[in-house]
Amino acid sequence: MCYADATQLACHDCLETAANEVANLSICEYRKTAIIHYDACFLRYSNQTFISIYQNFQPFCLQTPVANMAGPDFLNSSSVLSLIFSMTTDASNLEQKYASNKTEYMANQTMYGLVQCTRDLIAEDCKKCLESYVASAIESKPNCSDQLGARIMGPNCYIRYELYSFNVATYTANLPSPPLPLPPPSTPPVPAVSPNHQGSISIWTVTAVVVSVFGGLLLVSATSILLWRRKQKRKNGTGNVETNVELILHPNAEYQVFDLDTLRKATYNFSEKNKLGQGGFGPVYKGTLPNGENMAVKRLCGSSAQGLRELKNEVQFLAKLKHKNLVQLLGCCIQNKEHILCYEFLPNGSLDKILFTMDPLKRSELGWKARYKIIEGIGRGLHYLHEESRIKIIHRDLKASNILLDRGMIPKISDFGLARFFAEDQTHIDTSIIAGTFGYMAPEHALHGNFSAKSDVYSFGVLLLEIVTGQKSSSFAGSGRPLNLITNAWKHWKNNTVDAFKDPMLDDVYLEEIIKCVNIALLCVQEEPTMRPDMVLVNRMLTGGAIPNVPNTW
Repeated sequence: MCYADATQLACHDCLETAANEVANLSICEYRKTAIIHYDACFLRYSNQTFISIYQNFQPFCLQTPVANMAGPDFLNSSSVLSLIFSMTTDASNLEQKYASNKTEYMANQTMYGLVQCTRDLIAEDCKKCLESYVASAIESKPNCSDQLGARIMGPNCYIRYELYSFNVATYTANLPSPPLPLPPPSTPPVPAVSPNHQGSISIWTVTAVVVSVFGGLLLVSATSILLWRRKQKRKNGTGNVETNVELILHPNAEYQVFDLDTLRKATYNFSEKNKLGQGGFGPVYKGTLPNGENMAVKRLCGSSAQGLRELKNEVQFLAKLKHKNLVQLLGCCIQNKEHILCYEFLPNGSLDKILFTMDPLKRSELGWKARYKIIEGIGRGLHYLHEESRIKIIHRDLKASNILLDRGMIPKISDFGLARFFAEDQTHIDTSIIAGTFGYMAPEHALHGNFSAKSDVYSFGVLLLEIVTGQKSSSFAGSGRPLNLITNAWKHWKNNTVDAFKDPMLDDVYLEEIIKCVNIALLCVQEEPTMRPDMVLVNRMLTGGAIPNVPNTW
């Protein structure tokens, strides 16, 4: 289904892309049920019927990146709810199952809205779906409830509200009703034929039958060929499993191939006591080899083919990367449907466990000097990925939980499951698959699927603000506070109150350096990618180079 705020061209392109991509998406292979959301449409398939059935799935929210500030429970305000519920009543009773409207929000401000259901839902289910999505969004603070603009979406309905007008399609407003079934063909009269013409009738009848049979066989053959080619294309696109295993387990590989029994013994059979944490692609355990060497053992989850792809993605990157600020790959294991990666063990764990802990004793380990060393190390690691490694790499998931700390608090970037190669002359990639972590994700990727080295720079800027404040990027909404960490930083920057923005645990003696870091962070999180510095310039600024002024407008 296309969303009603998509143009006709965007709708056409989105549906075409969805149809072409679904067969080659690694996340969908071998799955019997999937819902894939694109910017202008969504695709859903299942081995069980879902037509005309309302299912109460948890929706998700895409925030509109704006610099304005919202009060608490913005979505729960009477004017916004009144707008949404009036549209809900309209949409549920209309054949096209969508409605748009606007209302006055504040002086000189107008709130625009759109609600939409899939056209197979009856009026009652459409209304129920939209109302449940609003309720879920209000309960999911701070993700949606306090946002001045957002899109709330799921498999049955869609809600959008903004402080600016946006396109609402009209080309589906008067769709014709499905045509009535054709009446059964009447039996043609048998022609009166003289005996002399019986032979010709027989010939024409036989010819028609032969042509019909031949045509049917041709159609079946063509369909079989197309299906075979599609299967081959899928196989070639995702990579044959056996070929991938051979490549990963190649004897000349730059990493060790571990036996599964060895890893079971090293982790006490993947014991909960040895579990270090849960990553995006699976749990991580502490393992100890017979020689006493410790390592981190990541047990990839997912289907056989999917797990293999995730493993291959990390292996092909980390095996080629050597830098003190990147986690070191020790080896892997592919055995009995298990896909396991083994890394160097870093005793201080991930940055988020120390930075965001409520334990003051643990947080005291992160004084400003330690934090600044971490900032510089992450900057050097990103610069290496973008400019100095044998292959140019975009990480795509830089965040506090993917920064590991060794015994000396030296940071190491980890988790390359979403990373992508970049050609030497390539500036950006367009993809309809949005991957990463909201809050760290650059707006051009979250909204349009575009990413580049500047997307990593944006994530670095968010991470830099988290290190300065000791607060998660998502923790600043609600309770009357600003929209998010970025707008909060911008407010304090404009008001010359960075001292009130920083982590209270940090000594004021380092305030000048802290202000410099906030300046750099705000340059990194500018909405326009071309305005962001590259990591070469970021590192130069961190080590004492001149720092450009932050723009006067945001």
